[in-house]
Amino acid sequence: MARKRKVESSAAIVDESDKVLYSTFRNSANELSQLYSQAISHNKLSFEAGQRHALEKLSNWMAVKQQGGIMVTTEDISTYLQSELNNISNASYDSHGGRNEVNSSITTPVIQSQDKNLCFSFDSEMDTTPEGSAH
Repeated sequence: MARKRKVESSAAIVDESDKVLYSTFRNSANELSQLYSQAISHNKLSFEAGQRHALEKLSNWMAVKQQGGIMVTTEDISTYLQSELNNISNASYDSHGGRNEVNSSITTPVIQSQDKNLCFSFDSEMDTTPEGSAH
């Protein structure tokens, strides 16, 4: 009988250590899950802030052009956006020691407006006319 009690008492110890191990694992998993959720939320907020910044930059550029008496066309907007994308690509290339980490396989992005009526592609060459000249 004594032998049987020893087994039971060691089983109780194993069960207790399993409970502690499981509890630690569960707490760690919950913390990791919360960290992941926070990262996803932060990523979404950062993306939205980037969208706002890009739209504000485009809006300011359009306002400056219109204040200068220049009518801003869809082609002008397309050229400006392509120029900004190229500047970002070049900055990424320079900042990574010659390695461009921007996906260069996407050469003609297509933009479609919210109302689904306006759709254009950025595949035209850059406008090389001096700023302020009529198109």
